[in-house]
Amino acid sequence: MIEIRSSHIVHTKDIRDALVLWREGREKVFPHMGKTGRVQQLTHGHIQQSVFVCSIEWNNLSEWETTMDQMKDSDVYTRWMGEIKKLAVYGEESEIFRIFEPRMALDNTPGKVEIRSCYKVRLPDIDRALELFRHMQEVVWPVFDWQGQNQQMLHGKAAQSMLVWASIWDSIDTWEKSMAKTYDSVEFQSWYKDWLGTVDFGSTREIFKNL
Repeated sequence: MIEIRSSHIVHTKDIRDALVLWREGREKVFPHMGKTGRVQQLTHGHIQQSVFVCSIEWNNLSEWETTMDQMKDSDVYTRWMGEIKKLAVYGEESEIFRIFEPRMALDNTPGKVEIRSCYKVRLPDIDRALELFRHMQEVVWPVFDWQGQNQQMLHGKAAQSMLVWASIWDSIDTWEKSMAKTYDSVEFQSWYKDWLGTVDFGSTREIFKNL
């Protein structure tokens, strides 16, 4: 499975209109495409509040390409995209991520937050980092009852080298309280020591709100 995240930037004065338009995507356009997904507003990160994201999972790029070709003849899709093009100042480059199994569905409930913790890894260390990623999901997550997805960027500003833990929470406060429990955890601290010795940088942690 892959996830394709398409972002657009809007002027601050147009944020309220963008909220309505992106919600329409989730409620009307995604079902028309035969998909569910997440529409989000960036609340912490680069150009926060002005970045709006549509995120959909696909079996592969071929499925995405076929669906996009079909949407060219769809009045529902073309009208919606036409409104986005009027509102958006820029369309940022779409990012494509590989989703590692076992894959957990990410909750698209409005109001919940998605926290994307990103790490950059040198290419010679990718295999070791992916091994630690798997260990995190199989051993560390169950200790804290965490869920989410482990992803690797396939297309974007740090293709292959960017690893992401994407997780959905009721609120930022819920996430902070859960993270606080890691300080006294033998399982987490053992894993984290190896993780710090493998990754080069912790990149920007982005926080998105489901619309």
